Amino acid sequence: MAKRKSEKRDRDKRLTVRFNNQEYTALQEYADRAGLSLSGFLRHTTLQTKPPRQSYRPVKDHEKLALLLASIGRIGNNLNQLAYVANTGSWPEHHNLEQACADIREVRDMLIQALGKEPISELVSGHDP
Repeated sequence: MAKRKSEKRDRDKRLTVRFNNQEYTALQEYADRAGLSLSGFLRHTTLQTKPPRQSYRPVKDHEKLALLLASIGRIGNNLNQLAYVANTGSWPEHHNLEQACADIREVRDMLIQALGKEPISELVSGHDP
């Protein structure tokens, strides 16, 4: 049986280094900008090696994730109402369609912010795709 990728790694030595809050925050920001984990960033910069591919790091902004969950629930409710109206042979009111689109844009922007990026709607003032 082939070994898993993690079993192939030969990094079995751990180094403990202490930083103050300001130093740690600065290092974390540099690593974030490089798209690397803190370990990968430190390894790359101190050993001057080829940078590792970008790391997957879960989103840590739980407040934004909770808002996203609520927004997704609103969108689901709006879509159910629109589908109900459409199934009765009527066409949904324009403001309901606009609200559903606005909710989707809001969720998109919150996801982008939770990922540490700037939403398109803030980059392009006065124009919302």
